[in-house]
Amino acid sequence: MQPNQRIPYSPIPERPRLKLPGDARVAVWLIVNIEQWNPMEPMPRTVLPPPAGGSPSPDVANWAWHEYGNRVGFWRILEVLDSLKIRPALAINGSVITAYQPIARAALDRDWEFIGHGFTQKNMQKVPNEREDIERTTEIIRNFTGRRPRGWLGPGLTETLETPELLVEAGYEYVCDWVLMISPSALLPATGPL
Repeated sequence: MQPNQRIPYSPIPERPRLKLPGDARVAVWLIVNIEQWNPMEPMPRTVLPPPAGGSPSPDVANWAWHEYGNRVGFWRILEVLDSLKIRPALAINGSVITAYQPIARAALDRDWEFIGHGFTQKNMQKVPNEREDIERTTEIIRNFTGRRPRGWLGPGLTETLETPELLVEAGYEYVCDWVLMISPSALLPATGPL
């Protein structure tokens, strides 16, 4: 089912007014992404275009700026969040829990919500088995935190036409890939998931 077939069009003037706690006018949801990129595969994002084009392997330059984020950037952001007493959500690749365990531990110690973000930072359309990738990520997060993740953010906001069904099957309650912020079950056909 194509995305535009999953949910009906709903113009904002026809929706009920959203009432925030304390009559607040703005809601902010902070999500910190922590990812593991394989330097031997095409980089999920490239800040530095390769000279002469193509996809170099390894792409050390683009892998390194990501790695800097895990080695330095995260810890600087953590200091700011701690000082402001902000508790964000953590979109985390399942493989990060082992590869960068101090990051995962810091988030767990602060009771951040862990959101599934694929096993590695790879386009969900290119993983060999999407169901297996979601299940593996879910179990690693559950085993580490003691809670199964409720939310999902696809690596690079990628998904297949089957992703909503697979997320519901795995017990996810919300998906961040759709900026509409709705439950994956709201994306299913009226007749049910399968």
